[in-house]
Amino acid sequence: MLRSSVKMKWLMAEEPDFRLVEELSPQVDLPPLIVKILVSRGMTDAEQIDRFINPDMSQLADPFLIPGMAAAVERTMQALRENETILIYGDYDVDGITASSLMFLVLNKLGANVHYYLPNRLVEGYGLSEEGILEAEKKNVSLIISVDTGITAVAEVEYAKEKFIDCIITDHHEPGEELPLAAALVNPKLGDTELGKELSGVGVAFKFAQGLYRHLEQDERELDEHLDLVALGTSADVVPLVRDNRILTYFGIEQVLRSSKPGLKSLVFQSNLMGKEISTSQIVFVLGPRINAIGRLGKAEKAIKLLTTKDSIIASEIARFLDDENKRRKEIDGKTLEQALLQIEEEVDLEKDRAIVLHSKGWHQGVIVIVASRLVERYYLPTVLIAIDNDEGKGSGRSIPGFHLHDAFRNCEDLLLRYGGHKYAAGLTIAPDKIDEFRRRFKKITAERIKPDDLIKKLHIDGEIDLDEVDFNFVSLIEKFAPFGPENPKPVFITRNLQVVGDPAVVGHNHLRMRVRSNRRVLDVIGFGLGDFAKQLAVHGLDFDMAYCVERNVYNGVTKIQLNVRDIRWG
Repeated sequence: MLRSSVKMKWLMAEEPDFRLVEELSPQVDLPPLIVKILVSRGMTDAEQIDRFINPDMSQLADPFLIPGMAAAVERTMQALRENETILIYGDYDVDGITASSLMFLVLNKLGANVHYYLPNRLVEGYGLSEEGILEAEKKNVSLIISVDTGITAVAEVEYAKEKFIDCIITDHHEPGEELPLAAALVNPKLGDTELGKELSGVGVAFKFAQGLYRHLEQDERELDEHLDLVALGTSADVVPLVRDNRILTYFGIEQVLRSSKPGLKSLVFQSNLMGKEISTSQIVFVLGPRINAIGRLGKAEKAIKLLTTKDSIIASEIARFLDDENKRRKEIDGKTLEQALLQIEEEVDLEKDRAIVLHSKGWHQGVIVIVASRLVERYYLPTVLIAIDNDEGKGSGRSIPGFHLHDAFRNCEDLLLRYGGHKYAAGLTIAPDKIDEFRRRFKKITAERIKPDDLIKKLHIDGEIDLDEVDFNFVSLIEKFAPFGPENPKPVFITRNLQVVGDPAVVGHNHLRMRVRSNRRVLDVIGFGLGDFAKQLAVHGLDFDMAYCVERNVYNGVTKIQLNVRDIRWG
């Protein structure tokens, strides 16, 4: 049976009102096909389309619409006036590292006596910890500002109070039933409005910085130099790229290219991206993993040093260190993936089970999240991997569309020591003797909530076109949809009855490369991870339908149009 018929379901976008498309097309000076896609994505008037095609920083929402912002700004202003010692307390992933770096740079510029602290993933785990609060006490800190963490830290905030330390919590994770009694809670998910609920941790930190500047009546354009950090954290955290997220990432990617931060420039150079176009894909797959690697394997504070230092020599040294750590991380997660696949063969019934839950004493806590993500890609089932260290198991989970992972963990909270996260990504801490019961209950929850159709990957198709329509002008118009990410994916098109020109080839790590023809039009094709199609495509003259994205490919100084395959099917 063909791969696509088993694993991929093509869903054509609903046809929008033809009259609306015809009416809008001249108003926005865009071809009907482009307008049709925009209307299908919910933009039904000329103003919405113009704001999307031509984003501007002035379109950002008022930071004071986020719950808790006014109280947080006022408590921070008090700390600035009274020269209190402030500690930025972050998380050890890219979102937390960039958020910590941004807040440190902003408060430092405002004259604050400020330090930063990231917990050690392997010792303290996620979130505020007693160790971190004791470190704050040693530094005579009277105000902790958390970024990208803290919304469930009820006991830890209380412990800080006992040490006469106030806490401002800025976070974007799901709150629990009980909230910390902090000086301020800044979290878009605490409000009734949809505004800003998609913000990343660094996005919330940037809005907080905006609030401080607005209160001080300072020029907020000074904050633009830190949009590079916002783009890094927002893209790497894979949050919806809509509204404020899209605007901040759009201008943040431009800022990455012209960043004045020695550390970021060194990282771009070390990643072989200097002088190249940078997109969300380069952040997610190239820059982000290098920043993440150090936090996955131990203390992540060196990554903040990289992003905040003004010393080019120090920046270059840290960038090389991060590159080496990333290589080491790849070796570890490769071995962990092999072990996980063996466990699945022995312990998981892929025909019946609607979840994968694995555990091992030998696994590294820092890489199981990467392996969980790869298993979800391979098997399309919610996956939880647990690394056991002495008397604790620390787990990372990834989900599929339609299944709320954090809610499932909430239904297992009597078995867990701690948990937190989002709909599609969450973490937990559990006693080893509770893992078997957790596995049983989690599988029961997935069996009840996941329908058979949820286990079929969905490929959303924006339109059907002929290859004759794909020219450089068309590619340029599609590029205006960027930056791409969740809720703003690259448009996907299908063309029917294609033929292969010459022989398809398998290149790299199972990637498909070929040329296709429709009528007289011939275009290059790349299919990442789709090398298995090569044998079927080698049957010359066999007509097939192909779903793909359009892009431009630059090689040896020559720019060509390239079709990036998403799926292929016959008949």
